[in-house]
Amino acid sequence: MGSEWRETTVGKFCHFTYGKSLPARKRNESGSIPVYGSGGLSGHHDESMVSDAGIVIGRKGTVGSITYSNCPFWPIDTVFYVTNDSHRDLKFTYYLLKTLGLEHMNADSAVPGLNRDAAHGVVFRAPPLPEQKAIAHILGTLDDKIELNRRMNATLEGMAQALFKSWFVDFDPAIDNALAAGNPIPDELAPRAEVRRQALANGTAQQGSVDHPTLSDPKSLFPAAFQLTEELGWIPEGWEISSFGDVSNCFDRKRIPLSKKQREEKKPGAIPYYGATSIMDFIDDWIFDDTYLLIGEDGSVMKEDGSPFVQYIWGKTWVNNHAHVLQGDDGVSTEHLMLFMQAQDITPYVTGAVQLKINQKNMNSIPFLNAGSALSQRFSECITPFYERIKKLTEENETLTKLRDTLLPKLISGDLRAANQEQLTA
Repeated sequence: MGSEWRETTVGKFCHFTYGKSLPARKRNESGSIPVYGSGGLSGHHDESMVSDAGIVIGRKGTVGSITYSNCPFWPIDTVFYVTNDSHRDLKFTYYLLKTLGLEHMNADSAVPGLNRDAAHGVVFRAPPLPEQKAIAHILGTLDDKIELNRRMNATLEGMAQALFKSWFVDFDPAIDNALAAGNPIPDELAPRAEVRRQALANGTAQQGSVDHPTLSDPKSLFPAAFQLTEELGWIPEGWEISSFGDVSNCFDRKRIPLSKKQREEKKPGAIPYYGATSIMDFIDDWIFDDTYLLIGEDGSVMKEDGSPFVQYIWGKTWVNNHAHVLQGDDGVSTEHLMLFMQAQDITPYVTGAVQLKINQKNMNSIPFLNAGSALSQRFSECITPFYERIKKLTEENETLTKLRDTLLPKLISGDLRAANQEQLTA
């Protein structure tokens, strides 16, 4: 390491300032200013406490969490914050703080807390400002690409959800066909029909909500009339109301939960071990190797809006007994199943007062609007490119994240010099 790196402390390098209380009742959630707590973004407001970019450090609750805000923000009283200074690079400071182990400096066993004096006393070696900027550029470039991929995935998923809603919730193609044929529109669908009538009149009806740019017009697969059903009201004529269990295969019996001790024996590994809502661990063995939909079975079952916790997974995986493991069946793709479940309110199917649960019987009984194999196949053809791209971008992000996490401590410590660019790709 070069002699120009100097020994200093966190307190001298980037003084921690206490945040300020901002109760939820006093916030204006329609504002654009992010409000940060120790767990990250906790809401919005119309006024900032910090007028520039900064770093938020968890003080109470999620101790030592590090969040970067690239715009004015409000840090609440469960956090410290750091602002910019001419003698250091703010983004480098963000990466530095992530390597110092602040999350392990819990000063209160009852309520987790980070003591500022203790954090300020942490000693490290700081590079000169030009190298700080170089390090921040390298790591920031990786983070920017990861964020770009994440946003692109969100856009792709949004496009798939919009197409699902257009075809199977709003019935746009069926409404268009009925309008073209001069057939009556049920009163329940009249508002949407008026939207479609205006879109058809001004030539904006075919901008992605109904058709797919690489496929022929799918409207020929839709009827031009509607039928009234007791379960779901008006639906396109000829469509059938089946159940979720009719169009899905459940692999719950293949799940093999592992105890903590068993997981430890299978580590370290690169195979994700899934729970009800997320990856819980990485091990060296798997029981599934395909594309699946996971639905939280107990504990974390549904979100505040009543929709279920769902995960879209692929490749070699292990799933514990807190998530249903599913694939599409009867001509309905797994991706179609996911879009369907994301749009459902499963509250009526959830049991348990203390621990929520949606058992397999109740899940399988959820009404499913089946448009027939031809239309289901066309829908799958439309959305498959979206999810193939999502898979590739997700895998790319996993690679980029591993690279960033490998480089981070080496660059911050000086073991790998930012000036030696060839070392980064060797």
